[in-house]
Amino acid sequence: MRVGWPRDLSAQIGLTTLAALIFTQILFLALFGAERGLSHVEEQRADIVRQGQRLVGLLPTIPEPARNDVLSAAGSERVIFRLSDTPTVVAGTSDEDARMELEARGGSVEHPGYEPVTAFARRTGLIPAILRLSLPTSDGQWLNIEASLERPGAFMPPRLLLGAILSALAVWIVMRFLVARITLPLRQLAGTADALDLDRGPPERIETGPSEVKVLAKALHSLHARLVNAVHERTRILAALGHDLRSPITALRLQAEFVDEDQLRERIARILDEMQEMTETTLAYARGLSEAGDKRPSDPFALVAHLAGELNTTANPVTLGSMPVVTTPLRELPVRRAVRNLIENAQRYGGNVHISGELDGSIARIHIDDDGPGIPLEDLQRVFSPFERLEASRSRDTGGHGLGLTIARDILRAQGGDVELANRAEGGLRATVTLPVDAGSEAV
Repeated sequence: MRVGWPRDLSAQIGLTTLAALIFTQILFLALFGAERGLSHVEEQRADIVRQGQRLVGLLPTIPEPARNDVLSAAGSERVIFRLSDTPTVVAGTSDEDARMELEARGGSVEHPGYEPVTAFARRTGLIPAILRLSLPTSDGQWLNIEASLERPGAFMPPRLLLGAILSALAVWIVMRFLVARITLPLRQLAGTADALDLDRGPPERIETGPSEVKVLAKALHSLHARLVNAVHERTRILAALGHDLRSPITALRLQAEFVDEDQLRERIARILDEMQEMTETTLAYARGLSEAGDKRPSDPFALVAHLAGELNTTANPVTLGSMPVVTTPLRELPVRRAVRNLIENAQRYGGNVHISGELDGSIARIHIDDDGPGIPLEDLQRVFSPFERLEASRSRDTGGHGLGLTIARDILRAQGGDVELANRAEGGLRATVTLPVDAGSEAV
């Protein structure tokens, strides 16, 4: 399983926020560790300076034979005190802060190898710091001190780590909550757009969320109105054209009866029959999206089974497979017309037809299979275009005028469903009809 960038907007924002929090916490811990190391080194340096000052004041009161023993006792593995007649540190070559502090006491300090390039590394404790001091005593000698300044461990205190983790988690939870609230109107808008139905009226207006979402919801509402007007106008024009063509076709048919030559009369009659069929098909296409009638509780699988019985013939048998039982609001008349077109199309070009159904959650699926030659892959979508026919196997003599599949798909989409074509592995074509099933529908 490949893990990639999430597609969900809230997940993307949450993941980005979490990454920013982790980066911020790492940066904070790094800066805190650097400051902690600097403070620790400065504290050691100040302690050594104070200890050296105390020894400078104490040494003149101690007999000379005992001074080395006192210095050995005052020292440690990291701090060495030596008494000599000359200083080991030359004033003016030291770290600026320590030099100023020691000069105020009459001494000098240096960091061996101190350079601007390595200053940050030394101050943050990335490399050990060596401190050298030379302090004058009242009897003319010098107390030379060499100390290795210990840096703190790299591991942060548990409380600090726990606090950083808890704060990052708290911010992430709050951010997820805010992102969920911000994206909720977007999800509502997506649901409204997905449920868009030209027969149900305008979608519900979304009045919550950011102003950009409200503008988008308003645009969707306006788009729905324009689509409804465009579909109604197209339907009206096609219906008017089809109706106006009926009268001249009927008149021509009557005049053809007076033609004396039988062969010519039959040829004219065939042409008029073809024109009549084209007119009726165009009217059916226009009615596809504007079929009157309200939705009524119906079983789409029972409707298909009844159609299969009507269309079953000896020449083109239609067999039924398993069919579930479900009741859902449906406009039966247009759905019957769409499914009838698909079954007749399968009989015309595929021969034997087998129909089966299944209920997939809130979707009713009806499979119409035939054992014909199928359709080339590149033409599976083209056949849904109006007046499109596959010339290799379909013509006006053996089929319609290229509107059957178009009518079926437009009708089903107007009902909230769809139809898809796919070639079967065992040969033939499968038309899959999908229809929505309401959540409150009863299934058996």
